[in-house]
Amino acid sequence: MAAAVVGAAGLAGCKSNSAESAWQVIQQQQQEQALARQKEEDADSKRRPKEPELMLSMIAEAQRQERYFASLAYIEAYQQKYGNDARVAVLRAEALRQTGQTVMSEQAYRALLGTDQAADGWHGLGLIAGARGQFDQAADDFARAAKLSPMDPRILGDLGYARLRAGDPAGARVPLGQAAELAPDNGKVLANLAVLLLVQGEPARAQRLMEQAQMTDEARSQVLRMATEIRNQRPPAAASVPVVADQPVTRVSTGGGAVVPVMSPLMDGLSNGPIVR
Repeated sequence: MAAAVVGAAGLAGCKSNSAESAWQVIQQQQQEQALARQKEEDADSKRRPKEPELMLSMIAEAQRQERYFASLAYIEAYQQKYGNDARVAVLRAEALRQTGQTVMSEQAYRALLGTDQAADGWHGLGLIAGARGQFDQAADDFARAAKLSPMDPRILGDLGYARLRAGDPAGARVPLGQAAELAPDNGKVLANLAVLLLVQGEPARAQRLMEQAQMTDEARSQVLRMATEIRNQRPPAAASVPVVADQPVTRVSTGGGAVVPVMSPLMDGLSNGPIVR
């Protein structure tokens, strides 16, 4: 009888140990599952863009769609919430320029000159100078930008364009050639390169380039008009510029001629817009 009692007690002990072991296994499995879920949530959180990046993307997208007034509102909201940001400063300067707030835009671009965004600052100042018809000044500003960012086809293309309009086709050749090879699908750069070839008396090469770029008849007409305008433009009178012995003369356009955007139909949607949009 005693042996039976002991056996029953041993059996009860085995059942108790088995139950405890099963519970421990369940707890371990639950802990492992919770840890796995936490790892997945952490990974998702890292992949998910944070709110400031989302707002920056929204500002940039608004500007890609040429909704510059809207982008200014987004920028103000961003600055109120997160303070000043160098990337936002560049976007703000561009939005001010595109909405006709030239004085404030120029101030914003100049504020970039002592920062890592100095290339954007000089480029923006060049765009403003070009809008005023001051192509020599624009070329100088673009050259400063290109020195800081030598592989940016947008800057190189605008430098070549400004030199063309300033009556310096020889100086336009290298930056336009660089821009064309760095961004072979950029319609504006190819158009300006065709203008350069026409100005330099290479109509056959210009024609081949326009055919390769599949330019429309309207685009080709604009290229021809621009080349004619550049060939016919006259340099400023020498008397209007004081000459110092043994010093080079810097010419600044009077801005009397209108700034004609090159190839605007071909450039729709491209990042490298004309000097004046």
